[in-house]
Amino acid sequence: MDWFTPWPNEALVAVSNYLLSQFPMVCSADVKASVVTTMGTYHEKVSETCESYFERFRRRTHVTPKSYLSFINGYKTLYAEKHNYINTLAEHMNVGLAKLMEASESVAQLSKDLQVKEKELAVASVKADKVVAEVTVIAEAATIVKNEVQVVKDKAQKIVDGIGKEKAIAEGKLEAARPALEEAEAALNQFPKDKINEETVELLQTYFVMEDYTMENAKKVCGSVAGLLAWTKAMATFFGINKEVLPLKANLVIQEGRLTVANNQLGIAEAQLAEKQAEFDKVQAKCDAAMKEKQDLLDDAEMCRNKMQAASALIDGLSGEKIRWIEQSKEFKSQINRLVGDVLQLTGFLSYCGPFNQSFREMLLKKIWEGELRKHKIPFTEKLSLISALVDPPTISEWNLQGLPADDLSVQNGIIVTKAARYPLLIDPQTQGKAWIKEKEKANSFQVTSLNHKFFRSHLEDY
Repeated sequence: MDWFTPWPNEALVAVSNYLLSQFPMVCSADVKASVVTTMGTYHEKVSETCESYFERFRRRTHVTPKSYLSFINGYKTLYAEKHNYINTLAEHMNVGLAKLMEASESVAQLSKDLQVKEKELAVASVKADKVVAEVTVIAEAATIVKNEVQVVKDKAQKIVDGIGKEKAIAEGKLEAARPALEEAEAALNQFPKDKINEETVELLQTYFVMEDYTMENAKKVCGSVAGLLAWTKAMATFFGINKEVLPLKANLVIQEGRLTVANNQLGIAEAQLAEKQAEFDKVQAKCDAAMKEKQDLLDDAEMCRNKMQAASALIDGLSGEKIRWIEQSKEFKSQINRLVGDVLQLTGFLSYCGPFNQSFREMLLKKIWEGELRKHKIPFTEKLSLISALVDPPTISEWNLQGLPADDLSVQNGIIVTKAARYPLLIDPQTQGKAWIKEKEKANSFQVTSLNHKFFRSHLEDY
């Protein structure tokens, strides 16, 4: 098989159609069909350019069907990579825009909620003020009544306390006199002790002071009536004790009556005081509930206001970014739409432009291939930068530090070396490419060898 024999255009288109028929691309069916056709044209145009290159510079270069297969597969790989990258950026941008829209809607809703809350707060404030006024009136009235009742209570309590003391004194004296009184009553037995009066006791005093007026002498003189002597002494003793006890008993009855009245007054006063306190507590609870409702609405409104202010500040701070994000989101969509043509250019460069010098590369890209894209109405980016589309500035800076020259041709060659699907063949008379590759791959245990190296075989076997 002669690998250098060119395929006819129909075969090239048939192969690209077969390999791309199930491949997802963001474009219409007509554009996809144009891409399939243009791929074959790209390959044919490169074959023609190879002849022109030889005629002008006497440098022979070739493209083969294998080059075309590599071109198609490279297109699929690069398209998927670029689409995923741009789509991810677009999704992130759309998420940011969605958050901004959500924040805007949230501010609008918060504004409505705040208006409702402020109306509710106004009603609650009026209600709370009314309740506070009622409570103030009732509290003042209750305070007056409480003060009056307190005076009555204090007076009654003072009476109760005084009566209690007097009663305690009377009961103490009665308790002290009780043994003597009981003894005298026992001695008098059935005699009419209640008829004893002070005159009789005074008459008896003359006899009581006599030395011989004793029970011993009475028993000696007249034993049968000796008990009369004991009775007279008992009668006098009973009268003396009862004379003190009777007022105490009478006073005790009076004091107990006063105590009953005072306790009744105290009970009434305490009941009135408890009633007024309960009335006041009820109104106070109503006031507390109204004030709590007002405070809750105040806190809720303040929280709503703070959220709205924070969201508004965020939106205001990102207002400039929002415009840029919207434009960038549109640009991402446009980039995805242009991707079918841009990837044709990028993959064509990686697959075919390596052997050519800068002028022929420009001719292929700008004149020949762009002409085909316009002819077949395939979207693409005007003034597409191959370098910025295929490699980032930090990588280029790293290559420069490793020894790669900074001119566009050298950077393009670096891109082809690192990103082309097939192994590159370097024509490097100044050994700049060799020096760069050795430095670039130093960390990867890069092995340099040659066909005439004595360890060439072992080098191949090791790697």
